[in-house]
Amino acid sequence: MKLDSRWLVCGLCSTLALALVPAIASAQSAGSKCSDMQMLQGKCDQQSKKSNQKSGEQEQKNQYPNATRKQPKVTGVGPGEAKPLNEGLAAANSGDSATALKDLQPIADSGKSAYAKSLAMLGLAQVKYRGGDTKGAIALQKQALDSNALDNNSYFQGLETLAQMYIADEDYSDALTTLDTWTKESGAQSADVYALQGNAYYRLQKYPQAVAAIQKAKSLSTKPQASWDQIEMASYFAMDKYDDAAKLAEAALAKDPNNSTLLQNVIAIYINAHQDQKALALLERARANGQIKDQAGYMNMAKMYDNLGQNSSNPKTNAMKAVGVLQEGMSKGIVQPGYDSYKLLGDSYAVAGDYKNAVVAYGKAAPDAKTGEVDFLRGQMLEQLDQHKAARDALKQAVAKGGFKRVGAAYLTLGNAELALKDKAAARAAYEQAAQDPETRADAQRTLKQLGHKK
Repeated sequence: MKLDSRWLVCGLCSTLALALVPAIASAQSAGSKCSDMQMLQGKCDQQSKKSNQKSGEQEQKNQYPNATRKQPKVTGVGPGEAKPLNEGLAAANSGDSATALKDLQPIADSGKSAYAKSLAMLGLAQVKYRGGDTKGAIALQKQALDSNALDNNSYFQGLETLAQMYIADEDYSDALTTLDTWTKESGAQSADVYALQGNAYYRLQKYPQAVAAIQKAKSLSTKPQASWDQIEMASYFAMDKYDDAAKLAEAALAKDPNNSTLLQNVIAIYINAHQDQKALALLERARANGQIKDQAGYMNMAKMYDNLGQNSSNPKTNAMKAVGVLQEGMSKGIVQPGYDSYKLLGDSYAVAGDYKNAVVAYGKAAPDAKTGEVDFLRGQMLEQLDQHKAARDALKQAVAKGGFKRVGAAYLTLGNAELALKDKAAARAAYEQAAQDPETRADAQRTLKQLGHKK
């Protein structure tokens, strides 16, 4: 059984989304010794008192000493704009959109310096992003960056944020172009930037490039994010490299054994790698811990046991495990009654040789069936149980509904039921229909000959 790879990927949807709230540098007053980042982080008072401390000195350093972008002359912000700009940026970062708009919009519209206007636009872009207007946020973010008024620290941070916005807007090609610009102009390397590249490549189904980018991100970080592993894992999965995916997934699960999403990812990998025993061992663990909480989980587990039963010299054990899984799911209200669940339950009972319960399950599946298949299966079981009249009725329903492959077998079994009920005319009619199917022609013709049928 091969599961759709989307089962794994959908399990990663939430984890693949990287942090998208941009950190925006705050304004610097004219003559202030406080850096943009310090002002944003509320460290200006600390800096004025501890200006000689190494932490303060490091905050003021150019983070991109090898940048090819020529940093424009930043004239700073006049005293009249510094307070509303800093308060507006702080409000944008905290989610106080009303204050941010009140303080930042006038500066963005008619600020005294291009630097102040650009910073205000970055803050307003964040407000739009938080409000769900991603395209509006992208437009403002680009306008601020294109103004060429930002210092390099703010500019490259803004580029990274723009790439994140593009990813949120599902514009992965522009995200990659933006990140390429960051790499070429900054003269730096960043684990977060490579991780964003990996994310975008994954979304574009460029899986080898996604793996390479994520591995580069990991090499640059002492604390790789769990989501990076999951992007790499999903990329391997999409390329059918299940062994590589399993290694990553197992390592992550060992660190976080109670993580239901990780557990389901490892299970999906094992299923697609045809390592059913490993998958079932984890499924049993998840089931015991109450971590299987949806119908798909129970159904997949039951299907695996059912398949193992069909391919086993001792089918009953695994088939009855499938029955147990389905019954538990139904009793918890997780597996909903319907064609799929009752059909699988009937199949599992049939594999186990419990024809009576198979008949009951198939009977519950029949009303929602689009074809006559379950009535055919039910009729076969009933005939095996020597319940000829009930078998005849089920088989007639099957051939009337049609739409399944083994119609000839249904007519052959119907003929047997009619013969057992001593209706030779009806039996002959059924056998004649069966004789038209290559699968059942020989058996039907032989029985017709025994009945004295003349061509």
